[in-house]
Amino acid sequence: MAIPIASHAPPDYDCPFCAVAAGSQSEFTAWRDEHVLVRISLHWDPDFPGHALVFPVAHVENIYTLPDELAGRIARVVRRVAVAMRHGYPCDGVTIRQNNEPAGGQDIWHLHTHVVPCHRGRKWRGSRFRRADDAERGRYAERLRGSLRMIDQIPDRR
Repeated sequence: MAIPIASHAPPDYDCPFCAVAAGSQSEFTAWRDEHVLVRISLHWDPDFPGHALVFPVAHVENIYTLPDELAGRIARVVRRVAVAMRHGYPCDGVTIRQNNEPAGGQDIWHLHTHVVPCHRGRKWRGSRFRRADDAERGRYAERLRGSLRMIDQIPDRR
């Protein structure tokens, strides 16, 4: 039995993540394939720069309607981004968050996962977002691209 899930996007919603996915590669995109895209966030807490967003190329509003296969792909990419951040950023760990519906903190109606570089002694709460500087976003995207390439060269040691 399917559980009905309400959409919170207004009828005339112009999805910014769909626009990013439909556009050409930008200096803020750290990685993409035909299903998943990684982009340095337009907004981040200034104490946690380099915040990345992982989202499906296809429009999916939230976790409730996310197909299982795509959920698995996204989870693998989130893990890769976390590992790449930990190796390539100056950070001591990462926070991963995915919000659903207004009560869950979602305000963009396209599923996305935040991967945030964190530091000892500072907790990310996601409440002090500011528009990031484009030059700094570009530097973090390049750093993350390089880190992703580097971890792809490490043999899998499961």
